[in-house]
Amino acid sequence: MNAHVAFRREEGEGGSAQRWVDANLPTCPLCRTQSLWETAEGSGDLASTRWLFRCPTCGAVFSMPPEVRAAAVAEPVTVVKVPLAVLLRIDSVQRSQDEDFVGEEFPLNELQEWASEGQD
Repeated sequence: MNAHVAFRREEGEGGSAQRWVDANLPTCPLCRTQSLWETAEGSGDLASTRWLFRCPTCGAVFSMPPEVRAAAVAEPVTVVKVPLAVLLRIDSVQRSQDEDFVGEEFPLNELQEWASEGQD
């Protein structure tokens, strides 16, 4: 990952990455705090673009390929949405208890379960 990535939290809804993480992962799965994620774009393996999300509380950085939306030119079009398994990679952490997770990829639903543990 590029070490010179500038993370920021945009005002309002923000860009696509910020809207996605706010909707899908409102709580950090590692420190379990409500997160106003900071976002950036970086390049991953093979120069592919990745969305980067940083928790402002624990400093963990997650990444994933940008969400892809299909656009159709001709009408009418029937689009059947098949949910894809979204995998997020943990790129870096600041807390020593989270170090074993760096470089690992986890399905979004698993991270959502982690985030909800102990919040009954």
